[in-house]
Amino acid sequence: MAQRQLYGGAITTTIPPSFIDASDLRQVPDTQEVFLAPDSDLSLITEVLELVKDDGAGDDLERAVRPGLPTILGPAVLSGLQTISKFNRPASEADTVLILLALWRVPQRDADVTLCVNWPVKDGETGEERSEEEARRVFEEAVRAFDVKDFGLFAGGEAAAGA
Repeated sequence: MAQRQLYGGAITTTIPPSFIDASDLRQVPDTQEVFLAPDSDLSLITEVLELVKDDGAGDDLERAVRPGLPTILGPAVLSGLQTISKFNRPASEADTVLILLALWRVPQRDADVTLCVNWPVKDGETGEERSEEEARRVFEEAVRAFDVKDFGLFAGGEAAAGA
């Protein structure tokens, strides 16, 4: 694993050194960083999103503990399987994709940050099944090493208004 700078160095994490920056191959939205394994269908995507408001209880607790500092709540980690047909294949040939998702909340900057790993665990056309081990290893290491270096990446929220 190698440390990679995301969003111009505002965030860092570790990603296998062989992973390709998808922006070298195709257009990627400014809010995303996308990396692709060169020898498989494994992908890792980070995205900065507008904060989805909840009841605010966690936000208030975090402000009380660390007043005045931008904070990251989380991550909340989710996993699931998605069945999806690619390339106009019939539903009977749908692939099964493992989705691993981490969500960090940055309430003082009105932002959410996600890190997602997608890994086809079953090829719908051939029936071939793949181990989840590599995907989980890549995901867990990227989540563990995830570090916001520059909160200026997040433009909104009360912290920005007071700056």
